[in-house]
Amino acid sequence: MGGFVTTIAVSVDEYLTNPAFEHHEYVNGEVVALNVGTGQHAKTQMNCAYEIRSYLKSHPSAYGGTELHCRLMINGEVRFRLPDVALVFNDTSPEGQYFEGAPDLVIEIRSPEDTIASLFRKMTDYFANGAKLGWIILPEEQSVFVLSPSDPVRTFTIGETLEGGEAIPGLSVPVSALFA
Repeated sequence: MGGFVTTIAVSVDEYLTNPAFEHHEYVNGEVVALNVGTGQHAKTQMNCAYEIRSYLKSHPSAYGGTELHCRLMINGEVRFRLPDVALVFNDTSPEGQYFEGAPDLVIEIRSPEDTIASLFRKMTDYFANGAKLGWIILPEEQSVFVLSPSDPVRTFTIGETLEGGEAIPGLSVPVSALFA
């Protein structure tokens, strides 16, 4: 959700059943078109997915994915978000078309039309629904904002390594690997 956002007011049922909305988010009763990423966005998403997949080889109780359809509750209202990359432990969601709550690790990659403020708002939604760690990746700057529900925002750049800490034990990703 950024500078050039297209929205359409619909019911939750229509959002969930209309195939035209498959790659859209649902916020405040409106379907929100996601900004289209660039080639660099796609490469960064693939690199993130690769790093998460590598982590999962030694942590098979978790799973990861791209554009995981997440059903969130914000102030009594339903929202659906689709993080660029997600890592989930202990999934208790019923089998269905969406994940209940937020992934443990949420990764959002900035598209050129996305504002930093809109990405931070998404992270606020994820943390309100149980996310433990969030990365906002800025491909053009080759940097990453690391967020958690209780710590100040930290910025990492090439030459540094992202660590999962207590939230995601054993996760270690060199920032440079995200932009290779």
